[in-house]
Amino acid sequence: MGAAVLGTLAAGCGTSAADGHKDTTGPRTSPSRPPAVTPVTEAQAKAVFANYQKVNNRANAQVSDALLRSNETGPMLEVDLAGNKRIRAKQEKKISAFFYRDAQFYIPRTTGPAWFAVTATSTDGGETEMLVFLDTGGGSYKATAGPWLAKGQKFPAIARNSDGSATAITTGAALGVGTRLSDYLSAAAAGKRPAAGFAPGPLTSQLGKSWAKSVNRTNGGHRWSGGTNWKARPQPVYALKTTDGGALVVSVATQSETYTAIRPDVWFRPDQVFFGLGPERYYTRFSGDRLWEFATHVPPTGPAAVLASATHSILATGS
Repeated sequence: MGAAVLGTLAAGCGTSAADGHKDTTGPRTSPSRPPAVTPVTEAQAKAVFANYQKVNNRANAQVSDALLRSNETGPMLEVDLAGNKRIRAKQEKKISAFFYRDAQFYIPRTTGPAWFAVTATSTDGGETEMLVFLDTGGGSYKATAGPWLAKGQKFPAIARNSDGSATAITTGAALGVGTRLSDYLSAAAAGKRPAAGFAPGPLTSQLGKSWAKSVNRTNGGHRWSGGTNWKARPQPVYALKTTDGGALVVSVATQSETYTAIRPDVWFRPDQVFFGLGPERYYTRFSGDRLWEFATHVPPTGPAAVLASATHSILATGS
């Protein structure tokens, strides 16, 4: 398998004569803006990207959690560790060696932890991924997110400054698109009419309808009752300014499925993607989580378009 980190300033509160206390502080000055972090050069970003491919291919060949931790962080690490667990349980195949071509680098100047994004096409299958790399300390970059472009979609043009750098979006309504998307999908899966604001497509209207059918199928026999919902992760989001004045936003959400038995003589077999994370049969209750990464284009006006995604099961519990 991310996220524009919003810095905060804690302003001290002084007292004044109006409080009945003498103000003994010095002259008030406007708080200074946090200094910009030093971004990588494009040559450095290319070296990080090349090393990511090298180390991850070793990690995948060895099914090594330790190598993954040295190379990934955040949601990407979370899903790949779950994938390794399923591989060791012989419920998922080992990942074949992978490489990329036509890489484009977008390096923003930020006031939080340094990060950059790469769009590149896999040499195996020809799919396009948007990867985000985060400085985890001391210039050590790790991959943290990587949604894949949906069929028939394309990424918007990213705005460039005169020096070739990109611009990180750190304020504004675009940063809340992950929460709005989670609400949209949850409503659609529950058979309700979701709020407007998203263009129809494979990762909005079609995805919601598909899950509505799945929920109805499970509940239809009056043996189990439940459903599914998405909840945006509280972690930061990564956003880049696009040439149309909008933003391309990478956000993360957890999709939870919960079903409870209505009758005592039934058992539930969840989707095979949960095998290896828990038992293959449940008799009273099942709860399963999938982690989703989305890349959404939020234009200045009009509906947002969800362009890319990556998902993997991360948890299965129940009895």
